[in-house]
Amino acid sequence: MPTGDGEFSYADDAELVEQFVTWTSDAVAELKELVIGLTNGTDVSSEKIDRIYDLTHNIKGMGSSFDFPLMTGAGSSLCSYIKNLPAGKTVSPKVVDAHVRVFEVVLEHKIQGDGGDKGKALQSRLAAIIEEEA
Repeated sequence: MPTGDGEFSYADDAELVEQFVTWTSDAVAELKELVIGLTNGTDVSSEKIDRIYDLTHNIKGMGSSFDFPLMTGAGSSLCSYIKNLPAGKTVSPKVVDAHVRVFEVVLEHKIQGDGGDKGKALQSRLAAIIEEEA
């Protein structure tokens, strides 16, 4: 159903929300496996980074539709980080792992909405980690 900002929301459909959580949990499990294999020398143009980007982009795109804006925010942050790395630059495993951990926390606690002060703190921490690793 449409929200006030023109977006379409499925947040009131418990069955669809549960399907989103299940699918996203599977995607996050795959992300975790990909993170395990990352090294400080993983180039941004590698197939592994392409897969991380694709999974994250899907999570980002669906998060808001199910009232999981923290998933969308974290996904947007990671996609931007990857997209803005210059060719030949390596990806920071710490940055990717921090984003995956946010996905895990949101899913574990099924945090819908913006998460209040804790949600803002998570987003600020992600930005700080990216800045530290730049």
